[in-house]
Amino acid sequence: MHQNWNNPQSEGLSDHLRGLKQESPLKPRIQNSLVQLTKTVSSLDYKVKTLDEKDSKLFNRIVLAKKNHDSTTGRVLANELVELRKNKKILTTLKMSLEQVNLRLSTVQDLGDAMVSLRPILATMNALKPALGKIMPEVSHEFESLFGILNESLSGSFEGSFESDVASNEETENILKEAAAVAGTRVGDKFPSTPSGISSSSSIGLE
Repeated sequence: MHQNWNNPQSEGLSDHLRGLKQESPLKPRIQNSLVQLTKTVSSLDYKVKTLDEKDSKLFNRIVLAKKNHDSTTGRVLANELVELRKNKKILTTLKMSLEQVNLRLSTVQDLGDAMVSLRPILATMNALKPALGKIMPEVSHEFESLFGILNESLSGSFEGSFESDVASNEETENILKEAAAVAGTRVGDKFPSTPSGISSSSSIGLE
């Protein structure tokens, strides 16, 4: 009997279980991640509101240019508004995606939940990093910190079980598509298109 407990397979399992016990409890790590995530979402929310204000001011200037028959200024401002709205849509998508991450993360209660829920979370966050770093470098640092907290601690517990797979990639794409669709709807509903007669360079062949 003593020899059976010392076979390689048993040693591997016991070593793995001991390793899990040595890890810090999952709950505090999750709570730490949620705090960081909330901070990042708040930063994104503030940035989106700032862009909302700029959007409104730019649009009013375009209307004024149209009234003054100043097509040159109108086109320049329209191009600027197009770029602003692109960035705003991306940030809104990021914000909504992180809110989904927050929701999933808050439901994690134990290691089993984590294995199911956190794999797509990490895949989603990894997909969001490049866009966030390009538009908001100051928030990207917070995001990288959050991603590192989750990835390092949880991959240590599960020994690589959080590597991307087909299922998690599909779920990630679904999250991003859903968020992008809603973000586009919100932006379109909230702000009218540029006044007729004034087009951006992309729509009038000035690219």
